[in-house]
Amino acid sequence: MADKLDWQNKHLVLLRYVSVQDAVKKENYKIRPDLEEFFEKTNNAEQIVFDLAGQDKHKDACELLAYICHRRAGVWWAYRCVNLLNEELRLNPAEDRDIATIGADLGVTVPDWAKVELPPPDTKAQALVNDTIKQSFENHQKMRALCDPETLNLVESALEIAYQEFKKVHGIHPIDLLKKLGTRLVEKPYDIDPNSPVFKARDELKAQLMQVQKDTVDTIKSVLPPKIPAHEKKMRDNALSAVYRWIHAPDEPNSKACLDIGNECPDTPAGLLSLSAFWAYGNLMPGGDQVIQTPPGLAANGITQVFLMCALQQGGTRKPKERFEQYFNKGIEVLTGKDNWESSLLDAKAPHEKELPPTVKGKDQNTGTDEAKPAITYKRWKKD
Repeated sequence: MADKLDWQNKHLVLLRYVSVQDAVKKENYKIRPDLEEFFEKTNNAEQIVFDLAGQDKHKDACELLAYICHRRAGVWWAYRCVNLLNEELRLNPAEDRDIATIGADLGVTVPDWAKVELPPPDTKAQALVNDTIKQSFENHQKMRALCDPETLNLVESALEIAYQEFKKVHGIHPIDLLKKLGTRLVEKPYDIDPNSPVFKARDELKAQLMQVQKDTVDTIKSVLPPKIPAHEKKMRDNALSAVYRWIHAPDEPNSKACLDIGNECPDTPAGLLSLSAFWAYGNLMPGGDQVIQTPPGLAANGITQVFLMCALQQGGTRKPKERFEQYFNKGIEVLTGKDNWESSLLDAKAPHEKELPPTVKGKDQNTGTDEAKPAITYKRWKKD
């Protein structure tokens, strides 16, 4: 893989644990059975991270990295990834789907590519079949003429006896059965009765399903508040601002602010990241008389879920696999010290508060298709 060359001769400096054993014991990291082969070779967590990434397992590499990295660096890493997602969504916003449309169309629509048209009649093949039947009949008559009349009568009499036995069992003479079959083959198919009870039952069932769908939608809408884009953006910005303040000063007031704001939107990447920052502080009772330590792995698991939530987000310009690779590369930049929060202090605004540059049309390197891209890169926004 081309990116693998970029990892060589790099050392992750912002690590909390250097061995897998410490991550398992102190952070409750779980080794999945399907990844055991990577952990059998060495106990060096950093080496395993690069081994996983070298096999295109960037999601698993990000997860292990979140468990062994310094908590403050991990929050900054996730903060940067949430900003990367927001850049994507600016270029290609996700389309909101009204829940009322879910299950509304109960019919089955056959796409054009799946429709089958009956082939036109093959007149040449039909003529060939008719000629073959005619020739067979003529050959049969010639063979009868060559037979001894007395022997032919004996054979036909024996056949008739067998035919009668067949009729006794099945109620029809074999010759009559063949004639009836021939007649059915040339008959037109039965006309479909639109008043059939089958169609009536279908319509009743569809009406019941539509009523259930309507009742379900009404129930969901009655308990879920409507989405207001401006309000959602405000909550996202508030959460990211709280996280950014915590990164620069991971103290008790900023941790408490992350908890309060994160609880307002825990189902969003920014909200979950805000809660993860609170968990990374290490005290579940800020302002209390005693310290209640965060359970092992809670902060790391929260950061991991932020990555997953970002990767699965609808819209944007990348697929989930591409996003995990991007998040992994960003994590390497953070944990090697190339990307750190200290440099952002030189700017007048936090990274998520910066005004995004205008977009231009260009070829997307991943798909080769025309797609809106930033006119300048993020690094150009930062002061030298």
